[in-house]
Amino acid sequence: MKRLISLLLILVSAIAHADDVSDAYNAGAGFAGSNKGQGTSAAGGTDPASVIPGYTASPPQGGYYGGVQGGDGGIGDKGQTELGQSEAGQAISDSSTKNPAVTIDPNADFIQNGKNAEANSGTIVDGTNTQCTTKTVSKSVFENYTCDKDVAQVQTCARTGSIQVTGSRESYNTQLILDAANSTAVILEDYWVRYDFTVPDDGVVSTGTWEFLYPSHPDYHGSDGNRLWYTMKAFDLTVDHILRNNSGQAAIASQRVTKGQTVSLYLRYHTDGHYDSGRDGMIQNVQNGTYVMRMVFPMTAERDTTSSQVVWSESCGFDKSKATSTAGTVCTDPGGSRTINQNGKDYTQSASCWQYSDAYIVPVSSTGNCSTLMANKNCTVSARSCTQAEGSTCLHEQDTYQCQTTYSSEGLLCGGEYFCKTGDCSGTDGAGDSGFDTAVAKLAGLASAGEDVKSDQVNVKAFTGQALYCRKAMAGFSNCCVDSGWGNSAGLANCNSDEMAIGKAKAKKVTVLVGEACNRAVLGVCVQKKQAYCVFQGKLARIIQEQGRRDQLHVSFGSGDSPDCRGITVPELQKINFDLINFQDFYSDLMANQKIPDSATMVQQAKDRIAAQVNAQTGGK
Repeated sequence: MKRLISLLLILVSAIAHADDVSDAYNAGAGFAGSNKGQGTSAAGGTDPASVIPGYTASPPQGGYYGGVQGGDGGIGDKGQTELGQSEAGQAISDSSTKNPAVTIDPNADFIQNGKNAEANSGTIVDGTNTQCTTKTVSKSVFENYTCDKDVAQVQTCARTGSIQVTGSRESYNTQLILDAANSTAVILEDYWVRYDFTVPDDGVVSTGTWEFLYPSHPDYHGSDGNRLWYTMKAFDLTVDHILRNNSGQAAIASQRVTKGQTVSLYLRYHTDGHYDSGRDGMIQNVQNGTYVMRMVFPMTAERDTTSSQVVWSESCGFDKSKATSTAGTVCTDPGGSRTINQNGKDYTQSASCWQYSDAYIVPVSSTGNCSTLMANKNCTVSARSCTQAEGSTCLHEQDTYQCQTTYSSEGLLCGGEYFCKTGDCSGTDGAGDSGFDTAVAKLAGLASAGEDVKSDQVNVKAFTGQALYCRKAMAGFSNCCVDSGWGNSAGLANCNSDEMAIGKAKAKKVTVLVGEACNRAVLGVCVQKKQAYCVFQGKLARIIQEQGRRDQLHVSFGSGDSPDCRGITVPELQKINFDLINFQDFYSDLMANQKIPDSATMVQQAKDRIAAQVNAQTGGK
């Protein structure tokens, strides 16, 4: 509290003192203003002869002035006469001829200081001089760089439909039973009756049995077999004079039958009259089960259990589980009926579409051409923009990095003067801001333009590019427009040489994306897209084309269907303001190609040059 009161008292006294000074100043200024004309008035009304001794209005020296265009009145000649005849002139002449020569003492301080500097010149260069101190000077510069990279990709899976046949042909043992009770009678001529049967499967039949049973009277055999009897026929076998409740061997040659083939059993009742009623009675008795009339043949059959259906298979060139969303489905192979033949048999199926291309969005961890900036701990992302998107998902982005570059040099501070030793002082003494980099970039651009002009002197254009395409993903086909993974991804094996060239050009930052176009369409629907790029010979050409032609002159690179990668004409070059172009991408290459010797080499070179000069001046003594 006491301290606060003291401060307030000091402040009040200072204010009071300031008021006193102000009053004094105002009084003095008023006095001076009232008397400012008195001096000049007094001087103007005074006779010089009355105040200056020996004053005359016409001195003799006035004769030397001949006016603006007149001569000097002989003043030069009279001066030489006075120098030779007057006492003062003689004194001057005698001092130059009669005075003793000036002797300089070699031990004088200024002589000794010079000799010491000469003797210790090597210590100044190598930093061992006691009057010099080693200093490290540094300066930080912030610069912006741009790069681009994939953040997600559209990858596709091919979902393909095909006809699949399942089952097989297998052999099994069964019987071919020709039982009249299980068929319908067909009346033929001469009182024969036919019963038809269908073979269930392919196979081979062989010798079997026949039987004629009368179940209600198992012991009854009927009358004489030579007057009333029955006949049974099947295949190439005929069994004659059959009586009731009898059976026997049905001997046939082994023969092949096919599935669906009709095999018939023939029956006839032989009687001595009443043939119609006898035939009809036989048919009735078979139908109601009174008679059992059949032949049974063992059969080795082949069962066909094959069937067909449409099955779907999926092929993906990526890990589908990593997909974050879908990006649509298109039919790449139109539907309809298709037939395949397997083991000599046709199988037919129908589908609305035989192949679909399913698109998915998959995040990627690509560094694109940003790897150098990302690895630099002195670079931070200052801006980020999406240049390609699928719906609301960004696929490709351009990043702007602000990088801090610290220039350091080591030298000697001797007597207030700094001597650089390391040879890289231009970055720390302000030379880095002199525009040298920009000047070199412009000269390099001019040289590059000259190369283009030299190659074609008729159609004079500079920085000409080449239009190249890359195919995007389709139905399991690799995305050949990715900006990373070239050379180590089996999924890119189907990409052509142009697509591989684009991938490498992206890494060198010499491409400009023009746009997209359809590469393949099915029934009017685009199922695969392609990207068009302008690829240039170097970064400088890309920078001038991009920032000069496109951004300043507003001359586009065309479209995905028709890219325009032509060079820049001479009139267009004259319109480009190169001061507005950012050459930072080119600077990095420029600085990387500099060859600056180390400090030890530079010190040795300095010593060698000094020694050479000393030898030249002393003749090697």
